[in-house]
Amino acid sequence: MLEQKRVKLIYNPISGGGKILKELDKIFSIYQEHGYIVDIFRVSSNSNKEDILKDIEKYNHFLISGGDGTVNSFVNLLKKNGKDLPIAILPTGTANDFANVIGMPKDIEKACRKILSTEVKAIDLGKINDDYFINIVSIGIFSKISQTTDRTMIKTLGKLAYVLNGIKEMTKIKKMKVIIESDEYTALTDVLSILIFNGKSAGNFELAYNAKLDDGYFDVLALKPDFLIDVPEISAALATKTHLEKKIHSVKYFKTKSIKIVGIENYSTDIDGEKGPNLPIEISCIHKGLKILGIS
Repeated sequence: MLEQKRVKLIYNPISGGGKILKELDKIFSIYQEHGYIVDIFRVSSNSNKEDILKDIEKYNHFLISGGDGTVNSFVNLLKKNGKDLPIAILPTGTANDFANVIGMPKDIEKACRKILSTEVKAIDLGKINDDYFINIVSIGIFSKISQTTDRTMIKTLGKLAYVLNGIKEMTKIKKMKVIIESDEYTALTDVLSILIFNGKSAGNFELAYNAKLDDGYFDVLALKPDFLIDVPEISAALATKTHLEKKIHSVKYFKTKSIKIVGIENYSTDIDGEKGPNLPIEISCIHKGLKILGIS
């Protein structure tokens, strides 16, 4: 039994341009105001992440400062070591898709107060082969855009950086031949991209607006090579957030609990904004597999 409330703050001093360094005292002050002892783990090239798990039974939750990649890294650390400690997220990274999905304020004081005023909730967790993900797995053009967009541009331009890089990458489009297997949809087909959402957004674009974090299902979007003929319809549907309801020829949308994707080639994937394994992949939804604070 915990004798006193404790939290472990995990932060990278260079993440998001070092934003967190200016906020540390504010975090300590708010947590102490709520009766917590705050321990810290400073991430660096020399740090051993396994040390984070030392004396884990002492803590009420982990407070993770960073973006999607940082959160993904520590969720994987927890789950691969069989730990079930709740997490909370301070969105201080370059990309904060998942923090946006759960409605975490960018203002650190507001984020801390929201975390400390909410109860622990259980949300779905994705598993891809032997790894875990919190928000999205992508294959194809969206994966390429995520991995090649300059981080400095993202800090400066936000969403526009992805759009500009996307236009450039669209000129290099190559179709992929894949086998998609799930209970809801199975096909040998050509695609430009496949997005498997646990959350709602990719690059802060809310493409899977119907997705729920605790329903036990992924939302899958596949874009086919002949999408150019549907660009006017796709654009209008995206603008009005009706693209999931419309039967657009070049867009396949379905929900599933698990999916297997095999490529004619070993195409690469992207997991929560970081490079993932090459195909083939097997993805499954762990229903309510992650405990989290900060969701109202």
